[in-house]
Amino acid sequence: MQKVDRLSYIFDVLRREGSVSVKHLKEVLGVSESTIRRDIQAFLKMTKLPVKRVHGGLILDVDKGSIEPMFEAKLSLMTKEKVKIAAKGLEYIEDGDSILLDSGTTALHLARLLHKRRGLKVIVTDVKLAEELASFSDIETYIVAGRVRPGYYSIGGTMAEQHISQFTVEKAFLTADAVDPDAGVTNSSMFEVGVKKAIVNSGKTVILLADHSKLGKRALVKVCDLSAIDVFITSIGGNPKILEAIAQKVPQLVQV
Repeated sequence: MQKVDRLSYIFDVLRREGSVSVKHLKEVLGVSESTIRRDIQAFLKMTKLPVKRVHGGLILDVDKGSIEPMFEAKLSLMTKEKVKIAAKGLEYIEDGDSILLDSGTTALHLARLLHKRRGLKVIVTDVKLAEELASFSDIETYIVAGRVRPGYYSIGGTMAEQHISQFTVEKAFLTADAVDPDAGVTNSSMFEVGVKKAIVNSGKTVILLADHSKLGKRALVKVCDLSAIDVFITSIGGNPKILEAIAQKVPQLVQV
């Protein structure tokens, strides 16, 4: 394999999984460890990705608001926290509710719990969530029409926004790449922003789900102010000053 191909492989693995080890690269690419380390040095000089060099390999610097790991990488981040957030989110759902779920891994964890409620009507903006809910016969699932974002499975575009605007639901669950007291809810990609705004407008009660690693950060595009959120469920471990500032703008802040 040529050097350019090896560098391309490193890029692809980082975007897909969020990290890559020297050991893995050595085994897959079939070159020496010294060659891999030279490739890493070359990659760090040329890449526009925010990458951290760590012992044994590379990881994406997800603290940078401009970077968004792909779905599989996100699924491995803050998993315990996301599961707890999803469980708390379920407590806000009653039998017979109509709900709207945003895309993303935290929403996927919530979708996996919805069979514990009866007679739900659920609208999803994510192919992965639709696949999950399709196995539950007691849930009436609707998938929003639009363009699918490759590698992320979210549905976006004008068609999706117009489709969502036709609904009014009891509970709308919003996810976020970043949450800041002043900047509000922001997203790394413009692709989902219109859909997220439509989700906020369609919910009688809007519930934000975001783990504490998202707090105090600002991503590329604004979704809404915190004043548009009724309930914010996050994980324990956030900066107390940031949490205090958020609590002043959100009617109900819940830490789990």
